[in-house]
Parts: sequence; C-alpha cells; structure tokens
Amino acid sequence: MKNIITKLAIGVVLALLIQSCSGFLDTAPSHATSSETALLTLRDANLAVNGIYDGLKRTDLYGAPMTLLGDNRGDDLQPRNNSVGGWNELYAFRYTSENLNNWGIWTRCYNSIMKANAILEAWEALPAISTADIATKNDIKGQALALRALCHFDVVRSYGYPYLKDNGASLGAVIVDKTLTPKEAEEMQRSSVAETYQFILNDLQTALPLLFKPTTLAQATAAPNPQAEIPGRIGKLNYWGAKMLQARAYLYMGQWENAYNAAREVINESPYTLATNAGYLNSLQTQGASETIFELIVGAGIEDMDSNNNYSGLYAYIWHADNGRGVLIPTRDWLDLMAEDPEDVRGSIIATNGHDGTTWIRKFPGIGRLYFHNPRVFRLAEAYMIAAEAALASNRQAEANSYLDAIRKRANPNNPTITCTLDEILKERRKEFIGEGHRFFDMMRLGKTVTRSGGFHFAHLVYTECPVSIDWNYYKVVLPISRSARLIHTLLEQNPGYSD
Repeated sequence: MKNIITKLAIGVVLALLIQSCSGFLDTAPSHATSSETALLTLRDANLAVNGIYDGLKRTDLYGAPMTLLGDNRGDDLQPRNNSVGGWNELYAFRYTSENLNNWGIWTRCYNSIMKANAILEAWEALPAISTADIATKNDIKGQALALRALCHFDVVRSYGYPYLKDNGASLGAVIVDKTLTPKEAEEMQRSSVAETYQFILNDLQTALPLLFKPTTLAQATAAPNPQAEIPGRIGKLNYWGAKMLQARAYLYMGQWENAYNAAREVINESPYTLATNAGYLNSLQTQGASETIFELIVGAGIEDMDSNNNYSGLYAYIWHADNGRGVLIPTRDWLDLMAEDPEDVRGSIIATNGHDGTTWIRKFPGIGRLYFHNPRVFRLAEAYMIAAEAALASNRQAEANSYLDAIRKRANPNNPTITCTLDEILKERRKEFIGEGHRFFDMMRLGKTVTRSGGFHFAHLVYTECPVSIDWNYYKVVLPISRSARLIHTLLEQNPGYSD
C-alpha cells in the first residue's frame, strides 16, 4: 500500500512539474495534491530537480535560443543561407510580440521557476535523519534556489535593458518566489531590472552555503548512479556554478569589487583548471572536462527528444555545417580577427566544408545521429575574464594583466604579456566564447555598439532593413513580451517601442 501511495505522489508532483500550461505563470491543476505532501523522499525531490534541468536543455532555452540571443544578434556569427526563418529573423531583429512564439525563453524560464518554487515549498517536509541526509536535503534546496536565480537572470537580460543603461530603472522580470493561484498569476506585474537583480543575488546568497561544494574534479563530475539516493553530480549546479552566476550577475551590474571577489574565489579555490593549450579543443568537446563548471547533459539519440519531437542540445545541429545542416557560420570580421594570430589554438575550431567551401565552427561536434552536444553554461575561462575586467575597473591593473595573460598564453604560449585594457578584454572574449552566447550581451551591458561590416556579412540576407549598428538605445535589444502572454496576464507591461 505504501508503495502505491508513494508512486501516486510522485506521479502527481511530476505532473505538476512537467505540465504545459496555457499561461506562463499557471501552477498546479486544481486536482493536484498540495506541495507539502507531493514530495515524500529525497529521491522524489531529486527527480523533481532533474525535471528543471531537463527543461533548461530544450530547444526553447539553452538548447538553442538563449545562446543565439548572445551570438546571432552580434557581429561574430551570421546565417549561412537566405532561407526565411528563425535564424535570419533573429539576426535581422525582425521579432515582434506576435511572432515571438518560436523563441520561448520567457515561457520556459517561468515554467522552470514554478518547478523550483514547488520544490522549495515541499522542502521543509522532506525527511532528513542522518548527517548525509541533511546535506542532501540542503543541496536540493540550494539547487532549486540557484536554478530559480539563473532563470530570472536569463529573463532580465533578455527582456530588460542593461543595468548600467539606467541603473536598473527599466522594466525587468516578473519576480516569482512562490507557486501561484490563477488569480495571483493573472495579476502579476514586472519588477524593475534593479529589483530583479537584487532578487537573483538574494537567492544565490541563500543557496551558496547549502550547495554541494566539490573539492576535487572527480567529485564535481561523478557519473550518475541510478541506485544512489542522489545520483551523480555532473550536470548539476554546485557551489561553484552558483558562484559563477553570482560573478556574472555582479559583472552585468557593474559591481566590480563583488564581481572580482566572486570570480577570484572560483579561480583560486575551486577544483576546476584551465585546459592546456594542447588539450583546448578536446576540452570543449568532452563531457566533464576540467574547465567546465556547469554543463547540461544531453543524450545521443531519441531519448533526448520530447513528446513534440523537439530536440534538446542542438548546438552541433546549428553549427555543424560540414554535414550540410549547420545554419550559422562565422563572419568575415571574426575570421579576420582570428587570422591576426595563426598560432592561436582557438583557430583550431575553424573548419572548411570540403563540398562547398563553407567555413564553419567545429567547437560543438555533437554525438549521435542528431548531433547533440552538452550546452556549456559556465567555464573557468569566464571566471578569468570576469576577474580581469573587474580588476581593471577597480584599479587593479597588475591583477587585470595577470588574469588576461592566463587566457592569452593558454591560447598561444608565445604571446607577450600586455597591458590589459577593456578593448583587449572584449577582443579575447570574442575569440574565447564564440558560439557560447556572450558577445551581444557583452556589448550591450557595457553600452558599446555592435557594428556589422565587411566581407560577406550581409551576402545571404533577404531583409534589407537588417540593422548594421546596434546599441542599447535600439528598442529591440530587449525582446518583446509575447502578445499571447499579455492576453492571459493583462497587467504585464510591454517593452517600449513595440506596437502592443
């Protein structure tokens, strides 16, 4: 009888956690049990947390669009052909509140946030008898909080103007810290960018002391064990992944001292190490590499397709031009940048299609017939770049030189030590993170201008109104709230400049 009840409870909570709702803030159906009784064991709770990770890797978040927002709107990547569709429309900034449904970042983030809230509300009732149980229970809460913070962060940087544009006064995310009744969901409104960032930082501050804190790489990348109460660590946000999110959030806010301290802690105290020059490409293509702090684990076949046949982890499918399917290629500007140093190991990611001469990026080779690849959310190289930028902005020139030097000499051991400047940091970030979703966000958060010029940048585009120069004053640097969401949640304010 107990097993039947347990299975029923698990079924109810999983239904709560994976349901597809008509509104992005809708919560449990009216017949669901309360969250206090839905999770009966630590294993149940872990399965529920796994449901959040499963959603993050899908094609409406880190499986493609979250990364493309940072790359396909910038000056380093462009569509490969002249087909009219999502890739070209994103590149050309042709999205409106009515055609945004193919870019479901808002919906997926809030679906994940509601899952996290359901777990957090059930957390107190979870059993914890032994010391190990208590650590496991705390880690579950820490993961839910950190994942909730990550999703709010992705919403605010996608739909809210950069913090430094107006010190966070513009419209940000809808802050959701609990499961909602239909009435509460209907009446939710957007908070400011500043309020959203403060919420993110508060969640991380609470999460960090609760999270598993690996001291060795083996602990951080332990393979899943289905027989364990909490199976595996790889693919999960641990203390260091949450610390990286904290460092990135501080960086986006221009809180240089805090960003510097958070990034330096990851560099000095975490078990992760930079890949060597010789091992650079292999590190990018290997699961559980020494440099990868947080990656989303994607399978090699049909098991990572959802009920609607949406692929997850489509990195390789997007970039893999050698198989004739890749839709994005590097721009002439970026190729010229890489050509400045033929000995830079990062040039090894450039390949040429033997059939049509197309240049493409082999950073994400993929596995299996569908070319799946694990999305990398945080790498140690980013900690070095954050530390360099934050050190420079807080008048630590020697430290800035040292952190930038580590990345430059990893790329080419013969590179001389240089005086670190913001331009040099942005240049190294272009080389290091192409295809990982940073470039456009980097330029916008700093009030810079993206300029698309030179070579074949516009050769395949069919949209004559595609912008050449973009800065944070262009209203489309933020996405619109979809019309369908605003029809359901009538108090949601639209971003300025959009027609409805």
